[in-house]
Amino acid sequence: MLRSQKGFALIITLLITAVLVGLVTELVYAVYISVSRTNNFRDSQRASLLARSGVDMAKAGIEEFLRIKPFITMDSDGLGFKRNEEDGELDIKVLDEQGKVSLKIVYPNTGALNDKVYNIYLRLLKLLNQKEDIADTLSDWIDTDDEPRMMGAEGIDYYQRLSSPYLPKNGYPDSLEEVLMIKGYTPQIYKSISPFITVYNTSGLININTAGKEVIMSLSDEITETLVERVIDYRKATPFKDRSDIMKVAGFETIGFSLQDKITVESNIFRVRSSAKIGEAVRVVEAVIQTGGGILYWRES
Repeated sequence: MLRSQKGFALIITLLITAVLVGLVTELVYAVYISVSRTNNFRDSQRASLLARSGVDMAKAGIEEFLRIKPFITMDSDGLGFKRNEEDGELDIKVLDEQGKVSLKIVYPNTGALNDKVYNIYLRLLKLLNQKEDIADTLSDWIDTDDEPRMMGAEGIDYYQRLSSPYLPKNGYPDSLEEVLMIKGYTPQIYKSISPFITVYNTSGLININTAGKEVIMSLSDEITETLVERVIDYRKATPFKDRSDIMKVAGFETIGFSLQDKITVESNIFRVRSSAKIGEAVRVVEAVIQTGGGILYWRES
């Protein structure tokens, strides 16, 4: 009987020990999770502040650079730099919005085409192997009338018949992402064309010092890949300081005349992508800035 009681007591002791070990383990794990969450939240907040400061740094840097050298040049990857902070990393990239094709292809009130910009946009779509139909749907999104173009779409005949109906803007898009609301602009098409288009180029003029190959070729049917390479080689050696300088590039002696109302050599609107990492936390701020002005667009993720 005594031996049986001792055996039972031992079992009870082992069970209590197992329960205590389990409770301690759960407590330790809960503390670990709590501390981890606290640390992640703290790091996320600090990364957010660092990413935001990166936009301010980029804006100040661009403004100072343009003060010294007003004719900035860059390739399609833009300008970028990385900076190691005390306990994190900051990665900044700058792209020129005026080195892209403007989406202001029609005049809203009249619905008339802005032929200069419209034709550049059509060439770009063709170069990117996209259907030119989406130029019509963009035009109808912008104009104020209710008459759809041949391949376009207006509120009554398309947007109000969607499962979640809405009306077309009847004005220029406020952000690049807005085009995803327009008929025909699928996420796949958006991904293909978004690096080359902008809603912030109000003049429609392309900065020949910063435009990429596809954008330069969109300026004229006569511009070949060989001629584009000559433009890029020229500006690497000497930035274009006047739009007429394009005629100094071999092969542009004649074409250059037709480009005088399509190009510029200066910019004041730039897209900044600032990515900050602290610990495991990563925060990204994408902003469109106007030198000498304010912030035109801001998105944080």
